[in-house]
Amino acid sequence: MSGFFIIFVRCISKPLIMKKVLILILTVCQAITIAAQKKNPKWVDKADKAIFTIETTTKEGTTKSGPGFFIQENGEAVSSYDLFRKAEKAIVITSGGERLQVTQILGADDMYSVIRFKVSVPKKTIFLPVAKVLPAMNSVAYLPPSKEEKNLTQGAISEITKINGAYDYYKIDMPLPKSQEGYPLLNEAGEVFALTQVDASGKGKTFGISVAYIQSLHATATDMLKRTYSEIGIRKAWASNIEEAQISLLLYSSQQDAKTYLETLSDFIATFPNSPDGYNSRASHYAFHRKELASAENEQLQMLDMAWNDLESAAKYTKNKGDIYYNKAKLIFGTVASDSMLQYKDWNMETAKANIQKAIAEEDLPVYRQLEGDIAFYEKDFEKAYNSYSTVNNSPAASGSSYYLAAKSKQQIGGSNIMEIISLMDSATAKSPVNEAAVYLLENVDLKMQAGLYDQVVKDYDMYYLMAGGNVSDEFYYYREQAKFRSGNFEGALEDINKAISINGTNAIFYAEKASVYLRLKDLPKAQECAEKAIEIAPDFASAYRILGVSLVRQDKKTEACTHFNKAKELGDPVVEKLIKENCN
Repeated sequence: MSGFFIIFVRCISKPLIMKKVLILILTVCQAITIAAQKKNPKWVDKADKAIFTIETTTKEGTTKSGPGFFIQENGEAVSSYDLFRKAEKAIVITSGGERLQVTQILGADDMYSVIRFKVSVPKKTIFLPVAKVLPAMNSVAYLPPSKEEKNLTQGAISEITKINGAYDYYKIDMPLPKSQEGYPLLNEAGEVFALTQVDASGKGKTFGISVAYIQSLHATATDMLKRTYSEIGIRKAWASNIEEAQISLLLYSSQQDAKTYLETLSDFIATFPNSPDGYNSRASHYAFHRKELASAENEQLQMLDMAWNDLESAAKYTKNKGDIYYNKAKLIFGTVASDSMLQYKDWNMETAKANIQKAIAEEDLPVYRQLEGDIAFYEKDFEKAYNSYSTVNNSPAASGSSYYLAAKSKQQIGGSNIMEIISLMDSATAKSPVNEAAVYLLENVDLKMQAGLYDQVVKDYDMYYLMAGGNVSDEFYYYREQAKFRSGNFEGALEDINKAISINGTNAIFYAEKASVYLRLKDLPKAQECAEKAIEIAPDFASAYRILGVSLVRQDKKTEACTHFNKAKELGDPVVEKLIKENCN
């Protein structure tokens, strides 16, 4: 332009023409400036700074990268869920080159592949305001330029559908470059209303899912168990409701390693600083996982100091003074019981007992008495333990555990009545959920067998069968068969031992037991056959030779029977000697 102007001036010198040329030049320059402004609205630079690149890394070290953008000055951002699938950590790289850590997952939807998360920003960050008024059909949508594309792209909204009944999903008549999947879609004011998604049909359109929908996503306590969230190793945001947050905290305890869970506990405390639960939970974590958190012994002992400090912090926010002493007693007892060699400051049973007595002095609660019983049981003071558990059992707080431990304490006290113990075990079964009740019931079966309560044992086995949904082993049928046998129900016993053999046909004991049933049923040939089968499986099975001998004696085959009796004696059968004296002399 400047060269042309010089030549033009040299050829034409009339002032009027010169003036017109200058006006023309100024007009062209102004037009170029206006065109540039129209092409790049003022908010383009802001959008560029709000958009960032995410780098995610899995446990195996696999990385992914893609775009996302801030929607709040506090670091709240959105992006594609696929970038975060199986990620253990994520870093945001801003347009200025800063590397910022993703600290929390706020909400996610793997079906629509969207995620909302929190980025650790120094103070405030440039963000794209979310449009309060949503665009209508045929409105213009703007796609900010990427580093590769450099130019602002625009297109008309040609279709709007609904997701979840309340939020918009847009179709825009413009192509979407691969590098801009997960970019913001903006209105004329530079406000974001959607996140871009690829056109799966390959027709060159752009789709956008409402940012308002992404903002609506929140992780609840139960969501922690869903694959959408469990596949992501990055910590999820706490619920605003502390009760729900506590549930999440409990779920994390089984999902995270010791060091990660310690970070989670500290984050919970930072979020809910006035809740004693966080401090008590972290104290327990320091104490019980000190060997995972620190390798050196002196550092592990320091963990106990940190646990004690947390107990003191929890005390500041605990309303019930008795609970302060109870929490100390509970943690000390648990720590010492799991490490009997521990000798450090006040971490001993005497301190635990002193604290639980202080708790009871404040208020005599069943939960305090339960712990008092546990400490006494550990120290083998079974009389005291039984009395403590009995106090619990006489309260509305009675549980399967308190009845069971009362029964176990009673068993250890000399001269205890077995029927009282059985009664306590029955109460433990009745008070417990199915999985615990089944364990108590089987243990009580042994006591009832000792007491000769065979009919009750059969009923208990029938109850266990129902608890297990019929999913029982060969041993179950064998033990129930013995109870039926002793109660005189030989047909029922035969049915059960046959079921045991159908599950495991290589157990010699089952065939010997079946032979005994046939002896009671006076079916001597079958008794002989079963005893022979037991010997075939286990040639050194002394009792099987004795049973075979009995079946032969009753068939008047004494000579052959005595051969088997003597074999039983040779193999060490303790009761065959009497049979030899009666039949073989």
